[in-house]
Amino acid sequence: MDHQDVRDERQEAVRRAIDRALLERQVLRIEYAGVKGATSTREVEPSVFLGGRGGVWYLVAWCRLRDDVRVFRLNRILSAEPTGERLPEPDGGRLSRTRDAFGS
Repeated sequence: MDHQDVRDERQEAVRRAIDRALLERQVLRIEYAGVKGATSTREVEPSVFLGGRGGVWYLVAWCRLRDDVRVFRLNRILSAEPTGERLPEPDGGRLSRTRDAFGS
């Protein structure tokens, strides 16, 4: 198995975990590699998972570490696992900040 196969397998496992968290409305724990390569573990409250240009996928979520909406690139999410914790009902401020992440 080459490195590309390992990356594809990892991304597929992450994609499945994101889909499960969204379907079951659960908090998601991710290991994320930032632009400069530093990694962090975060608990996020997923809102939407969408594809962009060139096949790049993004997770839009409330990041508990940053206490704000963040957009995470799928290819930088090293691992993901639903925590079993149900998502809290979003308040108005979070909803507007999530909407702002889409530029509307």
